[in-house]
Amino acid sequence: MKVTKKTFEERRVQSINPKTAQLLIDQVSHELYNHNLYRTFANYFAVKGLHKLEEYYISRANEELTHHQWIVDRLNYADVSYKYPEIPAVNVDIEDEEDTFLQTVDKEIETTALIYNIVETAEKEKDWETVKWLQDTLVDEQTEEEHISRKFLKIARQDTDWVTKEDYILSEYQAGEEADGQ
Repeated sequence: MKVTKKTFEERRVQSINPKTAQLLIDQVSHELYNHNLYRTFANYFAVKGLHKLEEYYISRANEELTHHQWIVDRLNYADVSYKYPEIPAVNVDIEDEEDTFLQTVDKEIETTALIYNIVETAEKEKDWETVKWLQDTLVDEQTEEEHISRKFLKIARQDTDWVTKEDYILSEYQAGEEADGQ
């Protein structure tokens, strides 16, 4: 493979292809939106007096902040200069307790699709460093996020009271976090 003058010029400035960099910048906004969405759900449960589900959603929100930080660190490492993207306001209707879990699954599916799109773009641009980073961090994490979201939606749909559900959801979530070393 021949390295062109354009390649030298672009990589002297930043080591991530501009298309991939822009998708990562957009993902920063998405992760921060997810944080705000999950804080909205935490508030919903706080007002309902279901404080273990409030704690669960606060923890989920904090994970989104971590994902955001991973991306920011990657952009900084690659010398990508950018302005923080706008974060859309959270404007969701919450029908009931179960609805928050359904919306969470849908949000995590959307996030997975966005991350896969970044991987696909990085592959097309032959940005193998970013592909590896994405697979080792965001792809692996997102697989887990979708899994636990679907798992807890099933619990939310069970025919039992919410105090029992919240006990199970928080304890299972915390056990998973401990197993992951977080």
